Amino acid sequence: MFLETPRLTIRHMTEEDYPDWREYGMDPECCRMLGTWCPVNETEAREAFEWLMVNEKRFYAIVLREEGKCIGHLIVGNFPEIGNLPELTGLEGRTLTFCVAGSYRRRGYASEAVGAVVDYLFEKRGVDYVNSGYFTFNEPSRRLHEKLGFTPITTPTVPLPDGSPATGVETILRNPKSPSPHPGKISEK
Repeated sequence: MFLETPRLTIRHMTEEDYPDWREYGMDPECCRMLGTWCPVNETEAREAFEWLMVNEKRFYAIVLREEGKCIGHLIVGNFPEIGNLPELTGLEGRTLTFCVAGSYRRRGYASEAVGAVVDYLFEKRGVDYVNSGYFTFNEPSRRLHEKLGFTPITTPTVPLPDGSPATGVETILRNPKSPSPHPGKISEK
């Protein structure tokens, strides 16, 4: 996938993006919002980045077009638990996980990037739905999901890396052009 928006390029993450990724990948607040463990030194950061490069084949950089700086990333994948909901039987979906560096938040970059990827998945890949999630303590992400039209479908409690529980909100956005074998709103589980 390679997409361009008015301000961004969304493309596969490369080794050259590592210094920019490290800036936000080692930010405790960014890690907390993602619900992931946070690298605390260069060795851990390098290992985390390399793991993502090898294991997340759909690991995309969000790059400022003018500056060429990677300011965040998206991972497009599958979340089997969501696909197992009876309301989604027979439908094809993708899961989006995303992060924008703290110093670039509240400028509309996440909305621009996620919106472009959703449009691509619906128009070019023909998927029936996209799901994404956030933690209840992540108010900006909640607002972004609502702005883009995602609706909550389930609220699991998941452990954070420190072992403390957090309430997540899994959301879904249906492709308006896809048929729905199960009309109506998805019920909360």
